[in-house]
Amino acid sequence: MSRWSWVLGCLFLAAVLGIAAIMIQRPVPETAAAPVLEDLTEIRIEVLNGCGEDGVAQRVSRNLRALGFDVMSWANAPSFNYPESIVIDRIGKPELARKVAEAMGIGNQIQQIIPDPFRIEQVTVIVGRDHQHLALISMP
Repeated sequence: MSRWSWVLGCLFLAAVLGIAAIMIQRPVPETAAAPVLEDLTEIRIEVLNGCGEDGVAQRVSRNLRALGFDVMSWANAPSFNYPESIVIDRIGKPELARKVAEAMGIGNQIQQIIPDPFRIEQVTVIVGRDHQHLALISMP
């Protein structure tokens, strides 16, 4: 083996070791953690029929449950004069109402907190006359 081959071999080995040392010392970039899906069963919902059509609140409730939401009750709204459906945050956690609204395709969201120690629902959905256009109604 010639002297130059030995020198080139040593230089190559030094380069490989140098690169390895740099890679070991360099911090590994953190990868974004996969988003943790919130358990939808923790969102307690009340569904109210605001359009007057028979069975709408029950049908929407059944479809919300099929998606994993916890529908606590369904009933008629105080009025049947709701032209559009609306999602109401009852406890000051608008992110819960947003999840329900997104699942239903409802753009109307408000916050209405009325202190009531007996209220267990966190979100109220009032189904309006636009109910045929909601994402959930088309579900089996």
